[in-house]
Amino acid sequence: MKHTPEVALSYGPLHQLAMGPLKAALLNCAIKLKVFDLLSQARAAGEVAAALGLHPENTRRFLDALTTIDLLRKQGATYCNQPIAQAFLVSGSLSSVAALLLQTQNAGLNPLDKLERLLTHGPDADGQVMDFADEKIWTKEVQSSAGWVFGGVGPLVAEMVAGLPGFASFEKMLDMGCGHGAFTLYILEKNPKLHGVLLDRPAVLAAAAAFVDAYQAGDRVSYRPGDYLAEGIGEGYDLVFASATLNFAIGNLPALLGKVLDALKPGGWFVSFQDGMTNQQTKPETMLGAVIPSMMMGHDYCFPQGMIAKAAIDVGFQSTRSRTVDTPIGAMDIDMCQKGDRGCPPETKES
Repeated sequence: MKHTPEVALSYGPLHQLAMGPLKAALLNCAIKLKVFDLLSQARAAGEVAAALGLHPENTRRFLDALTTIDLLRKQGATYCNQPIAQAFLVSGSLSSVAALLLQTQNAGLNPLDKLERLLTHGPDADGQVMDFADEKIWTKEVQSSAGWVFGGVGPLVAEMVAGLPGFASFEKMLDMGCGHGAFTLYILEKNPKLHGVLLDRPAVLAAAAAFVDAYQAGDRVSYRPGDYLAEGIGEGYDLVFASATLNFAIGNLPALLGKVLDALKPGGWFVSFQDGMTNQQTKPETMLGAVIPSMMMGHDYCFPQGMIAKAAIDVGFQSTRSRTVDTPIGAMDIDMCQKGDRGCPPETKES
């Protein structure tokens, strides 16, 4: 008789990968139907089905499945949100990330069905390469991507910015490629004398203004419409902040950083909150969502860790300090680069 196989490894991690699409489908369906909005209080499956116009028995099975993946709590015949669902998946909540989670599988930004064709035929598999600099794409994403900031990352970043030497005396900051502008709102809370300038395309700024108005910050924020890659960014800033936007400048980073250096006051700071790829550009998982867009564009747009800090020193910043921070979506790098007086030797710190 042939020996039966014995394997020391477990294929459990592979099974979890294979189950990922099913779990995501359950989550996405519940978000789209606003199931979590109904379950801040305990309800029976029949009540949920009646409220949403769904099949009663299949609704019960669906709610059981959401309980299986720890999004709901079931007691007897009723269901209610687990704390994580209540905090982040109720659509009216200020900390809701429901739209952000749907965005991760946006068919335009991450068309999973095109993966095999992109591998076989390259970026022009469908006859055109998506232009990720298109203003229309990012205008639509402003509201959903703000959930990333309001869902916990905003206070984390603002605390680090507030720890910069001299922050208490800062008067003017620029949020370059601001998108939703939510980071500026958190930073402004740390310094009542600080004024924020939001710079982005006009349509994006219009969307950001909704958040500024919602948090009654209109008297502390002004708007500078434009393209920071092709146009001026102003001057006299104590702080220039950029979050997850420098990917557009990866091919011309020194020129942009030189522009930032010129826009800062002596002693001012440039703070970049970006991806920083390690392990030969294979980690962390944070940027896994960039794989298919890179295939569609035909070039890589993620930063190797340390690239931004080195480029800052090369163009004339006096010193840099860098940290890797954990966020709910994975590890990100924050590079803090200070402009100094001419003749000061460059200094690089990591923590």
